[in-house]
Amino acid sequence: MNHRQVLGGLTLSVSALLLSGCETLSSDTFSVPFMSKSEAATEEATASESKPETLSRAEKISRGLSEELDWFPDLEQPIAELEADYANEMTPAQRQQTLSSIAYVYDAHLFLLFQDMLDFLHPDARIRELEEQDRWLDQREVISTQAFLHHRNETQARSAASKAFIKATRERIAEIEEKRKKVIIQ
Repeated sequence: MNHRQVLGGLTLSVSALLLSGCETLSSDTFSVPFMSKSEAATEEATASESKPETLSRAEKISRGLSEELDWFPDLEQPIAELEADYANEMTPAQRQQTLSSIAYVYDAHLFLLFQDMLDFLHPDARIRELEEQDRWLDQREVISTQAFLHHRNETQARSAASKAFIKATRERIAEIEEKRKKVIIQ
């Protein structure tokens, strides 16, 4: 299995988890063999009385409790492996494909850091950060486009745009990491 397949699987997994919530099922949704509806209702009532409130992933995130998941993917290893592949790729097409993959993984890394930071902010601060991030995303697009337009050769232009995208994203990752250090968790 090569790094691109691992990256593809990682990207698919992260996307699926971000797009879906882990919702709990009620007894109305499914039936338990050998148990009547009234027994199921009694079981459910007893279970809800004895257990603390269980929240879905979406509810935890909306309440700023994603740290309760104790899960934060580390993307530094795949980035390092892709960068090593990039240094050893022979053809310009292979190099560009690897460079694009590096850009996508850095962008995913930034997204995860940003979402994690938002979890701990007051709603007003979240709005400010979202507005700032939106402006930054527009700025990154302009930087990448300018880098692309600076070259006449399409291969060089794509490479320059990807490198500009990566550079801007790495700088933003550093900014978000600094902001996360300043967030006071209450």
